[in-house]
Amino acid sequence: MNKKNFPIFISLFIVSLFFTVVFYYGYTNKQANYRNIMSSNFNHAEIKNKLSNEDVEKLKSINDIKLIGKISIDSNNAKLNNDLIVINYQDEAINKMREFSRLQKGRFAESKDEIVLSESFINKNKLKLGDRIELELGKRFLNGEEIEPTSPNTGRDKFKGTSIKSYTIVGIYGDVYNEYSRLNFALGLQDKMTKFRTFIKFDSFEDAYKNRAEIQEKINNKLGRNVDLKFSESLINYYGVEDEPLQNIMSKAVIVLSILGCIVLFIFFIKNIFWVWGLRKIRDLSIYKSIGSTNSQIYLLLLKEGLLIAIFPILLGHLSGFYFIYNLYKNIQRGNGVSSFEVVKFNPLLSLAILLVSFIIVAFAIKSPSKKISKINIIDGIRGNIDFSKSKKKRAKNLWQELKLNNMASIKSQRYISAIGIIIISVFIIVIGIANYYTDFNSYDTEYNISVDYFSEKKEIPKVLKDIVCEIPNKKAYISKEKHVNVKNNKEFSSEAKKANLDQEVEKNIKKHKAEGIDGLIIALEESDFKELGGNRGEFILYNRVQEDSSVPIRKAKMIKYFENPTSLDISFSNDYKRNIKIAKTIEDLGKYKSRVLPFDVNIYTDFDTYFNLMEKSKDEKYKNYPFELNMKVEDSKINEAKKYIDTIIREKIYPEDRFNITTSQEVDTNREKDIRSFIKLTAAIASIIFVLNITNGYSSINLSLMSRQKEIGSLYSCGMDLDELKKAYEKEFIGEQIKSFIISILISLGVMIVISVLSSKLTMLNLIEYYDYKIFIGFSLLVYCINLLIYHFSLKRILDRPTIDLIRTI
Repeated sequence: MNKKNFPIFISLFIVSLFFTVVFYYGYTNKQANYRNIMSSNFNHAEIKNKLSNEDVEKLKSINDIKLIGKISIDSNNAKLNNDLIVINYQDEAINKMREFSRLQKGRFAESKDEIVLSESFINKNKLKLGDRIELELGKRFLNGEEIEPTSPNTGRDKFKGTSIKSYTIVGIYGDVYNEYSRLNFALGLQDKMTKFRTFIKFDSFEDAYKNRAEIQEKINNKLGRNVDLKFSESLINYYGVEDEPLQNIMSKAVIVLSILGCIVLFIFFIKNIFWVWGLRKIRDLSIYKSIGSTNSQIYLLLLKEGLLIAIFPILLGHLSGFYFIYNLYKNIQRGNGVSSFEVVKFNPLLSLAILLVSFIIVAFAIKSPSKKISKINIIDGIRGNIDFSKSKKKRAKNLWQELKLNNMASIKSQRYISAIGIIIISVFIIVIGIANYYTDFNSYDTEYNISVDYFSEKKEIPKVLKDIVCEIPNKKAYISKEKHVNVKNNKEFSSEAKKANLDQEVEKNIKKHKAEGIDGLIIALEESDFKELGGNRGEFILYNRVQEDSSVPIRKAKMIKYFENPTSLDISFSNDYKRNIKIAKTIEDLGKYKSRVLPFDVNIYTDFDTYFNLMEKSKDEKYKNYPFELNMKVEDSKINEAKKYIDTIIREKIYPEDRFNITTSQEVDTNREKDIRSFIKLTAAIASIIFVLNITNGYSSINLSLMSRQKEIGSLYSCGMDLDELKKAYEKEFIGEQIKSFIISILISLGVMIVISVLSSKLTMLNLIEYYDYKIFIGFSLLVYCINLLIYHFSLKRILDRPTIDLIRTI
């Protein structure tokens, strides 16, 4: 490779690598998002009513329905060695619906003697696809009574086998049950079921949703009765079928404009590199023109040679980019930073599109310089007497000022080229700052380091939670249970809240989320804890505090009075049950019951008996989905020991139908750090690409500028000007432009922040500035400008080392 073409090689390598990383990153994320959505919502709709197997067969004849399948409500227990297995069942139609699932390897069962097993079970028992295993089927009993197959394995229950069945392992599934259940997932095939849920998939979710009334009518006619066809809420949101058309168009337009913006940016970046390359060929091109070559022929000549030069670096950049993004995801996934769906797979069409974009950038980058080169006078081109300026020479009293005025175009290019790279990095720093802000915003230190979620449908506090509080030494602890409600926005706000415009913000928030009122929580406490807050049995207490500024992270927020002495609140449940509750007391300090209170939320406290009475009257069964929560503060050095002991205690006493989960503050912090670390890795990689491209483009820009001023430098030198004085003057001018470049970068970065703050309801200018890592920005800027200064210094030195006569008469 010609060493003079090295800047082109590096730049095109970076261009191809950048687009490969960005396109594959975007494509992988989009596909992963789609697969995650579809794995959880493999069906488009569900018939909520109980159907028979015959009913399902009738519905298969409806043309609108692509697939209709069943998932059994009944599951079976099985055992292998000492491992308990829960066997679930689905039919062949569900097999087809579940194109995306947590299936890691293999396939779903296609006959009754085939089975899919969970990954941890496979690994533990050293099994593999195709193995034939014999499972002991049976039932589980606790104290002589049969328990559900999905009841946690506590070690207290007894398994009684009823039969032995042989299965072939055909699939490996991601683990379903949490570590505390000590159960293993299995999936088999079953066509005829006694109890099942019925799921439907259409050819197109969007078309089916649009024609849902017509489809509903066809289903009712086929069954001879009315049934409830419920479309997936998640897919309604994913496809945006209820959104305004403009909203959907805008989201797609943003993607298209972002891609076009990147293409334009890189054309600008490498245009100067091809300028330098083209100017080196000016004599040859001028000779071609002298024998009759047209401007378009000149362009095609340059394009042909440019594309030939570009083939190797673009292909190499693409392969390197794919290797990089593949290994990045692989390493992140190894640290459990991404889901199993986020695996980079080679896509021929996507790779072809990336290569095409890279070559399009080359074609446009060559077009600009070739257009100007073709306009050079043939004689001047052969002589090397090049001057692209069409305007008359400007005059000034000061020689250096006059030279600067007449070379402003090339001088400015250095200013903006340096600025663009730094602005891009600055935008990445802003994005990282936003990610840190949202992580910080949602995190809150309640001063408790162990949390136990205990799911039970019983209307009483699980005794095991009380036993844990008594048996494990702790600094403080309490048990609670929540229920989400809507609070009618009809109370007078406090003077402090009005002063902070919270009354207006609350109204905007309600409208934005199309809510019935303000989000609220009914929180139940043990009677002794409730008395400590100042309440008596049968009463409701309002925590009458709210964030003054809803955009400030919760842990940093200043709390002010919410309502002006409220005596009652109008609340409503998700089933439209409405109730006016009397507020016996308002409090402004939660003491040891301090918890995360989201902006605008209304927290209402009561005792457990009153809580359950209210739930019973409301007939809203959703309260059962909220766990009893035990928050506990233990010595930091004893967190793991306490966690193991809690696990042991619960297993000894848990009811068969109950579930539980244990979380420590260390686990929460670790997961949060993983998410941020994954994002920073990718951002740092892209920033490195931009940095290299910025340097190569700076190199070309500087050389282009100095090349266009060689005659000027030679003339000044021939007039007797001192070499050191020349160096000092030109370098001073260059430093001045780099300072202006830095100022431009700062101003545009601030402009970007202003735009984000205007478009976002949470991200204020103060938050963006606070979370902006200026140290990285300054460090990166200094590195770029110092390298640019070194490039300029040695490029200028190389010119000044040439004979004066050569500078005057050649390029």
